[in-house]
Amino acid sequence: MLGLFTAETPEWGGTEVATALGLPKSTTFDLLASLAEIGLLQQTSDDRYRLGWQLLVIRRRLMNSICFDDQTQRTIAALAQHLSAAITIGACDGRGVVCIAHASASRTGPVLAEGARLPGHASALGKFLLAQRPWPKLRERIEQYGLPALTVDSVSDIEVLRKQLTCARENDLAVEHGETVRGQSCLAVGIYERERRVIAALSICTPSEAMHSRHEEFARIARRAARTLLKQGISSHVPRSSTAADGDSGRATRGA
Repeated sequence: MLGLFTAETPEWGGTEVATALGLPKSTTFDLLASLAEIGLLQQTSDDRYRLGWQLLVIRRRLMNSICFDDQTQRTIAALAQHLSAAITIGACDGRGVVCIAHASASRTGPVLAEGARLPGHASALGKFLLAQRPWPKLRERIEQYGLPALTVDSVSDIEVLRKQLTCARENDLAVEHGETVRGQSCLAVGIYERERRVIAALSICTPSEAMHSRHEEFARIARRAARTLLKQGISSHVPRSSTAADGDSGRATRGA
């Protein structure tokens, strides 16, 4: 129900919600009233509904749960300027990959807002995060929704994707070249919690020419940035594999 409320359709009436979701009107009105009572929705003067301010409180709780704060944003903004690149932190919410934070050195390139969805199969962040999930479940979802192409270079073969995910999992690094945006390449590394549980991933995106010539350097920088975020408190544990010597990153990049 909350997913109906977007920037394009910020207000909904009870009957409209019932029609959109295929629910009985009585059930719909009860749910809307309950959501408004706890602040997740707010009722307007003409008996319509908008998102409620309590969502901001929940957003802050979510960010605090992984220790994401303003320092994290400053860190990735500084890195973006230093590399003349785009830096993104993303996480998987069960339905796909969601942008948690984004910073870009370019004022003309695309800017990702918090909450923006990223292509799972065609982005480095998505490949890394999907690689942490069981393949049978991923296959079911792919068979249901397919692998929609974003560019001519987007992966379209399920077995090719499976090999990419295997490499990402084994090397702790995912790479894509022109699959999301032509002429742009990205690599992604993991951000971990205790017991090597991936809570998010960090990606560096640059023009493909720069990525090809500096990919080993970018892999080292991405891992170092992930460690910096961990030390700042975005997680409480750094697994041994992600703190390997920088000299290992070249092998990982070539393997991916």
